[in-house]
Amino acid sequence: MKFALFMLVTLLGAKSSAAEGSCACEAEELGFDINCDDQAAMLDALQFIKQGGCATDCSSEECTLNYYIVQAHHDFCPEEGIPEAVEDGFHDYDSTCVACDIERDFVEGAPDCPAPNCMDSSGNDAYVALVEEGCATDCSSSVCRDNFFVLRVTHDLCEHDTLSRAAEEGLHDLERPCVDQICNVGDGQSNQLVCDPHAGHGHGDGAFEWAGVFAVDDSTHVWSMQEVDGEYADPTMRLVLFPTDSPDEEAIHSTEEAAETLIEGDSCTIVEDGESMTPILDAGSCFELHVGSGPDSLFTIETDGISGLAVFAQHVPIEFERDQHYLKDSSGTDIEPIAQEGGGGHGHGHGHGHDDHDDDHSGATANAASGAVAAMLGSIMMVL
Repeated sequence: MKFALFMLVTLLGAKSSAAEGSCACEAEELGFDINCDDQAAMLDALQFIKQGGCATDCSSEECTLNYYIVQAHHDFCPEEGIPEAVEDGFHDYDSTCVACDIERDFVEGAPDCPAPNCMDSSGNDAYVALVEEGCATDCSSSVCRDNFFVLRVTHDLCEHDTLSRAAEEGLHDLERPCVDQICNVGDGQSNQLVCDPHAGHGHGDGAFEWAGVFAVDDSTHVWSMQEVDGEYADPTMRLVLFPTDSPDEEAIHSTEEAAETLIEGDSCTIVEDGESMTPILDAGSCFELHVGSGPDSLFTIETDGISGLAVFAQHVPIEFERDQHYLKDSSGTDIEPIAQEGGGGHGHGHGHGHDDHDDDHSGATANAASGAVAAMLGSIMMVL
């Protein structure tokens, strides 16, 4: 019985300390390699998710593992290293399974990719232009190059449904004639195949990593940053705060661009441990929080007369949670977000960013953990 209880505690601990979401960390934790020369591993993993019902329920550990193998190789490896079945079949699962975080491998000397617009039809328009310009036969012109870059970054950096299915699959058909049209996205020059739990913290690919909106009804609230495993996730964090009378998802979207400008600007007020964030202006206020020397750092938010608060954070707040919620009112009651989403402004459905990733990944991990824990509990009950 002691052994069974020990195994249960070990399992719970392992799941609660899951990797940060990078594909390298997931590979290290789950025991697979990201090897662009190993096409057999890609095809075997694709075959499993096809036969394992992962298109309708991808929460099992087996579906998660095999989807990571397919997705990580699909997103990281050069086109010539990916079997055509993986290129096309991957998209049957990218709306059901949760992606890990990896960018296309960095190519020395290649130009930077253009920033995508994930809110319009530019990606689909670029695909149409590529077809009409005959780029599937000859992709050497500047017109083909520019449109291929737009199609590529829309595919790699936007929500999976931003592109039509024809454009998604058409991209892979165009990768062969456009093989020399290469651009680099983000910080791909770093070694993405080495697990770094703190990778992606900072300004990186987006101005903020997380945004949330809260209903508040107290004159003061407390923002908490805690050490986890003996250290802070980062010694500083920038927050941009907006007051709102309508604490809903639209409050995030309507202030998103202003938040990006503020959080990347030079007007952030430095707030030390124990100090207050004030005033909160209608146009938004930026504060740079500095943790103290102790394991817990607390910052007061002056919210008198404010009924709602939109918050944009440089880092995901739960990274600083050890044993208490990151936002409380003056009486110590947890204040949960009414709506929240990842940072950088847009979703990254192909596994290259953070939109909803933390919530979705946590959900998938929780589902997998729940099944494993349930099985373990059953075994314990039998032992008892």
